[in-house]
Amino acid sequence: MSADDWGALTPEQVSRWITFDRDRTDWVYSESDESMSARQAEGVAGLWNKLGLRDAALLADEVGTGKTLQALGVMSLLWKKRPDAKVLVMAPNRDICKHWEREFRKFVKSHYRESDDVVGRMVDGGPVQEPQLCWRLDELTEVVESGSGRLFITTIYSLSTLVRGEDDESFDKLTGAADAAKNIHRRLMRALGERGFDLLVVDEAHYFRNKEGQSQRAKAAREFFGTHGDRLSRRALLMTATPSHSSMDNITSILSYVTDVGINTPEELLKKYALRRLRRMNGRNGTYDKYSYRNEVAIEADFDQDPSAEVFFALYQKLLVKQQVTEGKRYLYGYLEGFESFEVNSQHDEPGLDVDQSGRDFRGARDTDILKQLAQMHRSLEKLPAHPKYDALVSQCVPRDVFDARLDVHEHKHLVFVRRIPSVREIAKRINSAYDFQYGMMIANALAPNDPVVAKRWEADHWSRESFIRFFRSVPKEAGADEESLLGLDDEMPQRHNDSDADVHSRIADLFVVKKAGAHRSTDCSNFSLRLRKPESLFSLLLEPASDYRKGMYYYHRKLPGERGRDEYGAAARDARHEIARERITRVSGEKFYFAKPLPTLWGAMYDLLAQMDRERIDSWLAHDSDIAENFGNYLKNGFLFASPVIIELYCWYAEFRRLKLTGDVQQRYLSFVGFIEPRLTGSLVLAYFRAALETFEALCEDIADWRRDWHVLTGLNSPAFYASGAVKDRQRLILGFNSPFYPNVLATTSVLQEGVNLHLQCRKVHHYGIAWTPGDNEQRVGRVDRLFGKVNAHLERDGRAELTIHYPYLGRSFDEEQLASFITLKHGVEERMDACRQSDVSSEIDLRHVNETWRSYLREPRVDTQLPVLLDPFPFKRDERPFEDY
Repeated sequence: MSADDWGALTPEQVSRWITFDRDRTDWVYSESDESMSARQAEGVAGLWNKLGLRDAALLADEVGTGKTLQALGVMSLLWKKRPDAKVLVMAPNRDICKHWEREFRKFVKSHYRESDDVVGRMVDGGPVQEPQLCWRLDELTEVVESGSGRLFITTIYSLSTLVRGEDDESFDKLTGAADAAKNIHRRLMRALGERGFDLLVVDEAHYFRNKEGQSQRAKAAREFFGTHGDRLSRRALLMTATPSHSSMDNITSILSYVTDVGINTPEELLKKYALRRLRRMNGRNGTYDKYSYRNEVAIEADFDQDPSAEVFFALYQKLLVKQQVTEGKRYLYGYLEGFESFEVNSQHDEPGLDVDQSGRDFRGARDTDILKQLAQMHRSLEKLPAHPKYDALVSQCVPRDVFDARLDVHEHKHLVFVRRIPSVREIAKRINSAYDFQYGMMIANALAPNDPVVAKRWEADHWSRESFIRFFRSVPKEAGADEESLLGLDDEMPQRHNDSDADVHSRIADLFVVKKAGAHRSTDCSNFSLRLRKPESLFSLLLEPASDYRKGMYYYHRKLPGERGRDEYGAAARDARHEIARERITRVSGEKFYFAKPLPTLWGAMYDLLAQMDRERIDSWLAHDSDIAENFGNYLKNGFLFASPVIIELYCWYAEFRRLKLTGDVQQRYLSFVGFIEPRLTGSLVLAYFRAALETFEALCEDIADWRRDWHVLTGLNSPAFYASGAVKDRQRLILGFNSPFYPNVLATTSVLQEGVNLHLQCRKVHHYGIAWTPGDNEQRVGRVDRLFGKVNAHLERDGRAELTIHYPYLGRSFDEEQLASFITLKHGVEERMDACRQSDVSSEIDLRHVNETWRSYLREPRVDTQLPVLLDPFPFKRDERPFEDY
C-alpha cells in the first residue's frame, strides 16, 4: 500500500474497533481522558500514521505501558484493511515469542470488538490468523514458502545461530552468517513475490543497537533485513523501552536496519519516527508516575565480627587490585557475587539454545580465578568463609515466620537478578534451606512436641528423608488408615522436568513426594498427601470444591465395577457438582453408596470466612460458566498439595489430630478431622492462599495462562525458590507460578527474564544481587514488575499509595560498596535523560573518581506529594502528523 492507501487514523476511530480497557467493554476514547487506555488508542493511531507517512516507526514507550497491545492494534487494523497482509514478528527468545502468541489470542478475544472473520472468527471469537511459531530462520523460510499463514513469529536469537561450531577453525563464521542470512532473505523475497512482508515488528529492538558489532547477529541482520530497494518488509515497527540503551547512537543503529536514516541526528530521528510516552498508573487519587512509588534501598551486609570472612575478602581485594594493575585493565560492574557455586556441574552453566546472552551473563569474570583459588584454600581447611551478602539477601527474601497468615501472600514474592550464572543456583539453594528450617521445625514440633532434641538432630542431618523416617518411625498412625493400598494404585506422578535440580530444591517438600522405588519410597508425609489427592480415598474430598461451589456437601460415593470393587470419591464428587449445576454429566459407572452423614469440604468450611467480594466473584463465575469455578478448583488443589506451605499446615494439623486417637470408621474420622480444622481456619495459611488465589485467578488466566488448562504444571513447582538461566529450558512454568500466589516465592534469574516477560501480578520487590550493566538494563529489570495491572497498580487503586521496593545488597567497607556507589551515582545522573531518550553515553566501567559518602542520597524514595506535576511525554502523539487521505 502507498501512503494514501495506508490512510490516516484518529484515536476515536481506533476505539470504535478496539477497546483498551479490559474491564469496560463500552469504553471509548476521549481526548480529555488521561488514562493509559486513552494513550494506547493514541499510540495505535500515531504509529499507524507514522507508518503511513514513512516506512518505519519506533514505539519507545516506557516499560510496562502496553507496547505489545498497541502493536497488535496496528496489526489488526492492517488485516482489516488488507486481509491477506503478511506480518513477521521478531522477539528475543522463545519465551517472549510464546508471550506474543498468548497476547495475540487474548487481544482478538478481549480487545478487538468485532468478530468479522477478518481478524476475529465469527464462530468463536478466536483469531483468524493462526500464529506460525518458527524457532529457526530456515524453518520460517519453509513455512512462508509453503504459502500457509499470515502471522509469523520467530526469535532474534535465530540470527545468532546461522553458523554453528562444527566448522573448522579457518572458517570465517561472521562471513558465513552473513551469507546464510542473505540466502534466507532471497528465498523469503521470492516466496513473497519480491514485495516482502507487509509489516515487520521487532520487539526489544535495542538488541540491534550495535550495527557495527562483530557478532553473528549484527552481521546476519544487515543481510536478513536487506537494504534500500530490497527491504525484507515494506514497513517496520520497532519496539523498545530503552532506544538510547547506552548511547544516543543506539537510535541511529536500530533504525538503520529497516530504513534510510541519512544524516539525521538521533534527536531528529526520534522526532520523525518515535512515540515515547511515560507510564502513568491509574489510582484512587489520580494518576501516578514511577517516582511516586519506587523506593530504592541499599542493604548493607557486614562481617559481623567474623575475622575469617573479613580476612578472606581483604585478601580478595588485594589480589584483585594486583591483577587489574598488572594486566592494565579497568574495573567492570559485577564482582563479588559468590564462590560456593564454583563446584556446580557444567550442565548447570551452559547457556540455552534459545537465549542470547549478549555478553551480559557470565560463568566467569576477571575475579573468577581469584575467588576459586581462595575458596579452594578454605575448603582444604574443611570450611568456607561466610558470605554476608548472601545472608543479607536471604534475610530479605524469607519471612521471619512463614506460617504467619497476617502477612499478605504476595509479600512472599521476590524477584532477584544476578550477573554470574552460578549465583542463581546458589541463591535458590540458600533460600530453600532457610524455608526448610522453618518447615522442618514446624513438622518436628507437630510430630514430637515434647522432644526438641529430635528436631535438632534432624536439622543436623539437613532435613533428610532417611533421618525423617528414622527419627519419627514411632509416631502413632491413624487406626484404619490404609496408605499401602493407595501406593499400589496407578498414580499420576508430580511433573518432573529436565530442569530438576535435587541439590537445590526443598528437602522438606521432597518428603511429600512418593518415589518410584526404593526403601524410602514413601514417608508419613507422602502418605498423607496421597490420601488428599487419590480419588479412591475418602479424605480426597477435603480439597474438592464444595458441591455447589459455595458450602454444599457430598452425599454419596461409588464403587467401581470389578473384582476389587474400588471406592471412587473424586469422580462421584465431580458428577454431583455437575448435577447441581444442571450440566452434562459424565457419570462414573458403579453402584452409588450414600454416606451416613453429608460430608463437607475445606472449601465449604472457608466460604463464610471469605470477603463479600470474593463470594461475589464465585457467584459471577457460576452465572457465566461453572466450568471456570471447576477449573479454579483444580488450580487450587494442585497449588495446595504441591506448590505452597498449605500442605505442611494441613499435615501438622493432621499430626495433632491423630494424637487424639479417635475411633470410628473412615467417614466418622473424616468428619472429626474437618471439625478439628474448622476453628483453626481463621488466621490460617489455607484461608490466606484461598483468598489470594480467588483474587488473582482471572488476571492470571487473562495475562499468563488459559483457564481451561489442567494446572498439572503446578505439581512440579514444589520448592519456595527456583532459578532461571539459559540452562533452564522450561521457564514458562516459572513465569506462571511466580504470577500466582503459589511457588516459587523467590525467583532468581539471569538476564533471560530481564526483558519481554510479565512478572508483575503478585510481586512488588526486586533485588539487584548483581548490578546491571547499564541504567538501561536496570530499568528493564525493574520493568518486569513495574507494569500496568500488576500488584503495585492494584495497591494504587485500592489505597492511593503503593511501594515498589528495589533492593541493592552490598558488602560494606569493600570494593562491592564502591562499585554500587559508582552505579547509583551514574544511574541517578542519567535517569531523567533516559526517560526523555536523550541520555549521554554510559559505560560498564566502574568510575571511582566521584564516589563519596553521599551516594546513598541518590537512592530514589517515593514522592510524597502526589500533586507535583508528572513528567511530560518526550515524544507524544500528534494529531496533525498524518497521511492526507483517511483510513
